Amino acid sequence: MRRALRLGGWLGLLLLAGCAGRLIPPSDLNDPVDFYLVDHGRHSSLVLPREEGVVRYAYGEWRWYAEDRRGVLAGMSAMLWPTRGTLGRKVFPDTDPTPFPDQVAPEGVEEVFLLQAEATRVTHLQRHLDAIFDQQRDSLTYHPSYDLEFVSYPRPYWLMHQSNVVTAQWLEMLGFEVSGLAWLSDWHIEEANAP
Repeated sequence: MRRALRLGGWLGLLLLAGCAGRLIPPSDLNDPVDFYLVDHGRHSSLVLPREEGVVRYAYGEWRWYAEDRRGVLAGMSAMLWPTRGTLGRKVFPDTDPTPFPDQVAPEGVEEVFLLQAEATRVTHLQRHLDAIFDQQRDSLTYHPSYDLEFVSYPRPYWLMHQSNVVTAQWLEMLGFEVSGLAWLSDWHIEEANAP
């Protein structure tokens, strides 16, 4: 068993080495709004504007984020086979969106990207994520380390559907072109006309 875990760990490291998600922002926006892509080191989240304040969304593995069950074994099991996924959300109604409001990310920030998307796409993504949150409200739990409420996510968490991959999917819903491997929270923003 230990040998299999070590082999899985090495395989995971090899797969993740040098992986970066390259983002090409949408061009020719008619009604642009600012939002933030937040790199927390190992995972990422989005901070989107609301009519009043901002809202933060994050995706992760239920045991790791909602139940605070951490460690090498827990991390490897979450990556190597499907486990319960979770959607985290927190609304900050009285928070000014500029400059970046540090209080929305108590677990820490390595880098923050100020990006723009079409207002209708931002609204659509919020409605999509809020609908998931509301449908799963019976599973709601709060974790103070992230200052987020977590609910079950309809799809399981694993290597090919982990936090940064889901963040990349959300960015695609906002009109971004995503290339490369977004397994790590290692984001590179490129110009729309870059080769």
